[in-house]
Amino acid sequence: MTGVIPSDLEGIYIRNDPNPLFKPSSYNYPLEGDGMLHAFYFDGSKVSYRNRFIWTRGLKYEFYEGKALPELKFRNYANTNIFAHGGVILGLYEAGSPYQITPELETVGKWDFQGSIEQSMSAHPKLDPQTGELHFFRYSLLNSPYLTYYVANRQGEIIRTLPIDLPQPALLHDMAITENYVIFFHFPLVFEMSRAMKCSSPFVWKPELGTKIILVDRHDWTRSPVSLETDAFWLWHFMNAYEEKGLIMIDFVYYPQIKLESTLEAILATKGHLHRFTVNADTKTIKSQPLDDRFVDLPTIDLRQTGNLYQFGYAPYIDLQLTAQKKIPNYYPEIIQYNISKQTSKVHRFKPGCYGGEAVFVPQKNGDSELDGYVMTLVFDENKQKSDLVILDPANFEAEPIATIHLPVRIPSGFHGNWIPKDAINFTTV
Repeated sequence: MTGVIPSDLEGIYIRNDPNPLFKPSSYNYPLEGDGMLHAFYFDGSKVSYRNRFIWTRGLKYEFYEGKALPELKFRNYANTNIFAHGGVILGLYEAGSPYQITPELETVGKWDFQGSIEQSMSAHPKLDPQTGELHFFRYSLLNSPYLTYYVANRQGEIIRTLPIDLPQPALLHDMAITENYVIFFHFPLVFEMSRAMKCSSPFVWKPELGTKIILVDRHDWTRSPVSLETDAFWLWHFMNAYEEKGLIMIDFVYYPQIKLESTLEAILATKGHLHRFTVNADTKTIKSQPLDDRFVDLPTIDLRQTGNLYQFGYAPYIDLQLTAQKKIPNYYPEIIQYNISKQTSKVHRFKPGCYGGEAVFVPQKNGDSELDGYVMTLVFDENKQKSDLVILDPANFEAEPIATIHLPVRIPSGFHGNWIPKDAINFTTV
């Protein structure tokens, strides 16, 4: 390593990503690829690393056959996120059942909250830091209701299930919460079974349908969801949402459209930026405001601020010029630290040939401020063809890393990870 690992870091940073065991016969969808977990175990200025596949049923079939099976193309890969709640670690996918994982990354099997959820769980649950409740959803592309919202208590028991009617099935990737509302965006990215049967991308962008903002009351369970309509747009990820002076502030990465294609041209044609909707639920009005014009995604915050007024957020910057030059996506040469309240930003730029990913904020044990902690991200060094885990100081974000942990291998570009404190899950250092 370079630098010194802070002695108060005690826990596991785990990231999930798609990493095909066998070369696929074709590629049509950005969430394809077998789920592989990468874990860093921190204990008193020491760190160790291991990685494991999530042994889904589909991966077991392919492993037995020794090759990719095209008929399993649209299966549950469990490759998108990793989350801990109620003493259980879950590997999550866009539209599939969670897989329970041990702290040592061994696959236990599918997890259904003691039989309380059906079919699937979304990859982006939201934990309320005040109540300890976990909010999540599933969407169905085949049968109504096309959207179902769930709440689990601190112990992981489902305490609310709410079917939500949608006019047609569509892909919903993320959600947001505030003190009083749960927020869904319903986009005109429509599922067509005929395209899926041909093993091509099953989604069609229909902007004439517009986008709907759905607000669900968290406290009055008898109240029907409120729906607001606006022009068509797309998002993969929310940064955060909160309420202020009777208004709902929703911060997210805004895309004017989406093309679920694997071509470089499609990637370069669609650009997202940090954006805010200010919503008045009573008058059903929306004020739209860009917060930045730089191309970013994978936004994160200090999760202790989820659903509440917050100051700082993080997002990797996507360099389209570099992407076009190298003809490879997912090149993030820098991470932006947004000061949301002051509408300013700072940038941590990696060394030439080094590219980061999603930033994860790790709070200090006794820290109260959003600057009392550490920011972690995995960085690929194309010069060495190896990866590093970089630890940054949020209070001195532009400076050199506090510590850089050098790995002897390359970790593929991936999606999402989370920090699991040592007292949240019982584990021993690997």
